[in-house]
Amino acid sequence: MGSRHVRDEAWEKLRLFESDMAQSAIRVVLQPGKIAREYVLGRRKSHTHPLKLLLAAIVILLLVIAQVDYLGTDDETLSKAIELVRTYSKWSFSLGIIAVLIASSLVFWRCRGFNLVEQLVLATYVQFVIITANILNLSPLLLGSTPERVAKHRFYSGYYMDWVEAGIVFFAFGQFFAIDWRHQWWRAALGAAVFYGAKEGLFYLYARAVIRIVLAQLS
Repeated sequence: MGSRHVRDEAWEKLRLFESDMAQSAIRVVLQPGKIAREYVLGRRKSHTHPLKLLLAAIVILLLVIAQVDYLGTDDETLSKAIELVRTYSKWSFSLGIIAVLIASSLVFWRCRGFNLVEQLVLATYVQFVIITANILNLSPLLLGSTPERVAKHRFYSGYYMDWVEAGIVFFAFGQFFAIDWRHQWWRAALGAAVFYGAKEGLFYLYARAVIRIVLAQLS
C-alpha cells in the first residue's frame, strides 16, 4: 500500500464525512426539535452529535465575522479593546444554550418526562440552528463589506434577528415536546418568550462582566 493510496482513501473518507455532516445539518435546520427528540429517544446513530454540529457552526461564524470585519474599527485604542472583547467573548456562544435550557425547564418541566440532560441535547441543536441563521444573515456581506454597509446591516439585523431566533425556539419546542398545536401553541410561544428574556438577561450580565475586565486591562 503506497502513500498515494493512503492519501486517496483519507480524502474519500473526508468527503464522506463532510457530506454526512452537511446532510445532517440540513435535517437539523429544518426540524431541530424532531431531530433532538429522536436522538434522546435512542436513534443516535441516525444523527450527528449535537456538539459536533455546534462546534462546526461556531468555527464558520467566527471565520465569517473575521472575513467581513464585522467588529472592525480604524481607532487604534478601540481596536485593541475590541480584540480583548473577542478574546473574552468566546464563551458567549454557550449563553444561548443556557437560555433555551432555562425556558424548556420552566415552561415544560412537567411535559413528557424529559430530564435535564435530554433537554440539553435539544438546547444544543437549537443553538446550532440559531448560529446557522446568524451565518446566513451575515453572508451577504461576504460579497463586499464596507464600514457603512456593516453598520447598516448591524442596525437592521437588530430589528428582525431576535424574532428569527425566537421563532426557531418556538418551533423546536413544539416538535421536541410533541405539543398539540391547536390547543397548546401558547406553551411553545411562552417558551420562546422566556428564552428571549433569559437570553437578554444573560448577555447583559456577560457583557457587563467583559466590559469591566477589558477596561481594567486597558487602564
